[in-house]
Amino acid sequence: MSVLLEVENPMVLGRIEYPTPRYEPVVSFEMHDDFGSFIASGDVYFEIGDAIVHIDNISDYLAVGYMDESTYDMTDSEVIAYVEERYGFAHTKK
Repeated sequence: MSVLLEVENPMVLGRIEYPTPRYEPVVSFEMHDDFGSFIASGDVYFEIGDAIVHIDNISDYLAVGYMDESTYDMTDSEVIAYVEERYGFAHTKK
């Protein structure tokens, strides 16, 4: 598809045709956390402030950012309850 433009220039007779660039939107349904880990459907991730953290990375995130190493020895369900109680929200990707 191209666009015809009227040009007010005495050196140009008629119309100039400019091709319009094709617009191809990039749609991605992939989700990654702040560490670059892929978050698949059914995975648990946490929203802490403006950070998105996969459950596999939450212990390292809390150890580095909050000096909290208590989640290393917890089960996933214990980690979810602990983080929701103290830091942020847990979500499951649909």
